[in-house]
Amino acid sequence: MVSRSKGFTLIEVMIVVAIIGLLAAIAYPAYTSYVERGLQREAQGQIMELASALEGYRTKNFTYTGATVAALAPELNANVNYGVQLNVAATGLSYRIVATPRGRMAGSDTLTWASDGTASWE
Repeated sequence: MVSRSKGFTLIEVMIVVAIIGLLAAIAYPAYTSYVERGLQREAQGQIMELASALEGYRTKNFTYTGATVAALAPELNANVNYGVQLNVAATGLSYRIVATPRGRMAGSDTLTWASDGTASWE
């Protein structure tokens, strides 16, 4: 009686590895793109929270002068993907928030939000 060995041939294994490699090469860039967009949306949400806190600060103090990111939104200082900077005008009547990418997001767009409601990704 002749026994037949069971299993996969080397060619079959190589074809499966090639298919998996091809799928990974297609899927990984799409995945990283989704992650980047998610981190951008997270930063945008945090900027909006800071803008809301700034409006509350102005309601209490009648000016933006003296407002700081550390006082109004301390969690933004812990954000490893974006560095947030608050620029208050000399008059104290307007502000500009700039979220600069860093860490994993370095090289992507900078978010700018102004007190007049204008925003941009540059």
